[in-house]
Amino acid sequence: MKTFKHLFTAALVAASTATFAQTTVIISTDSVSKPRRTVERITSDFSIYVGFNNFGGSLPAGYDLRPIGSRFIALGWQKRIPLLTTGSTKLRLVTGPEIAWNNFMFEGRNTLVEQNNQLVIEAANVDLHRSKLVTTQLNLPVILNLRFKSGLTVGAGAYVGMRLDSYTKVKPEGGSVVRTHGSYNLNPVRWGLTSELGFRGSAKLFFRYEPNSPFRSGEGPDASVWAVGLKL
Repeated sequence: MKTFKHLFTAALVAASTATFAQTTVIISTDSVSKPRRTVERITSDFSIYVGFNNFGGSLPAGYDLRPIGSRFIALGWQKRIPLLTTGSTKLRLVTGPEIAWNNFMFEGRNTLVEQNNQLVIEAANVDLHRSKLVTTQLNLPVILNLRFKSGLTVGAGAYVGMRLDSYTKVKPEGGSVVRTHGSYNLNPVRWGLTSELGFRGSAKLFFRYEPNSPFRSGEGPDASVWAVGLKL
């Protein structure tokens, strides 16, 4: 009988120990889950800017531009760098290289020529289908972008650009295109201010303004440049 009691007691202790061990494992760590942090990463975008541009300020005679024909186009490779990601408002730095084209299309028969380091507007002898000055730049914009909980996004910043090419393009009515490359007294470096307004993932409105003339001082009109359109 004593032997049986000892065996029964040993079995009970073993069973109790096993049960306690199982209960301890369940309570320890598996029942508590740690909150996960969401980390925003740097993302890349390819953007297309399409709009219209024009000169501003007091311009000499002949620098009137066709509103529809004077177009602005840019192709941008941009990085979105998160700066402030907590809360309902997000702040990002948007930057990256872009190639931009300004098309300044003149009215009527006006053509732009360079004579003795001066720009001169001359009237062609025939009707023109197109007469314009085209500049190509490599720009680097730096924009601070705010995105609100509602989905509204607002951006503001500046850009600096280096001239890659410039030429005039003249096409007479019924004739062939004549393209003439040259510096046309343009500054090698230009800068401007830019702003953007959009909603969620839709196209954004953009506006750009260059307060300084794109032409070298004393060698061309003292004109500002502005552009407005859509960022796709």
